[in-house]
Amino acid sequence: MSKDFIDKYLEETKEIIQNIDRNEINNFIEILFEAWKKGKKVITMGNGGSSSTASHFVGDLLKTVVNDSSQKEIREVKGFRAICLNDNQPALTAWINDSGWENAYAGLLNTLLDEGDVILIISVHGGSGWSGNIIKAMEIAKKKNAKIIGLSGFNGGKIKEIGDSCIVVPKNSTPHVEGFHGVLQHCVIFRLKELIDEYTGFSLLTRLQEIEDKCEDPVIKNLITGVIKEHQGKVEK
Repeated sequence: MSKDFIDKYLEETKEIIQNIDRNEINNFIEILFEAWKKGKKVITMGNGGSSSTASHFVGDLLKTVVNDSSQKEIREVKGFRAICLNDNQPALTAWINDSGWENAYAGLLNTLLDEGDVILIISVHGGSGWSGNIIKAMEIAKKKNAKIIGLSGFNGGKIKEIGDSCIVVPKNSTPHVEGFHGVLQHCVIFRLKELIDEYTGFSLLTRLQEIEDKCEDPVIKNLITGVIKEHQGKVEK
């Protein structure tokens, strides 16, 4: 029966949740948060199904961390300077055509990557075996003194061995690993949103604006308006 398969699959997912390394998730988040504070780029990449996760990750780093779906106006606080290498098909296929698949990501990073930037690799097997393009990407990141973080599965592969942080989904199963990478992505993104809001004082500002809108006393309203303007000036600096 399909129900037996479904029960087994969901039970195995539950085991992943129980066994995944929370400290590594926190380390991964802290590296990204430091990159945001310093205005460094985050460059993502992946192969196969992981390439779509890499692309989705960049979308969230650009927008969701500062303007989620509940916030209609563009905030003055900026998201991450983020790029997904596998989104640019002309550039990617030019490198593949001229220099081979193994050099494709490294060629793009040679132009885009600066010291202190972060490369975020998503790979089920962590760059082991047939993912030579990921290994070359990590090599050039090391040369340029960039941070290396990744999402992987199985034993973590080369990303766990070489990287600064690698969240390993503790399961030897491609569907479980790829699926849980999506869970991790949203966990990371929405924790980063909290951190950025706390860092910029956005939560306090929002509450003050709500009080200002409802306040009927002109003297108190004027005082609140002054505090809001002062805070906004500090954020813009």
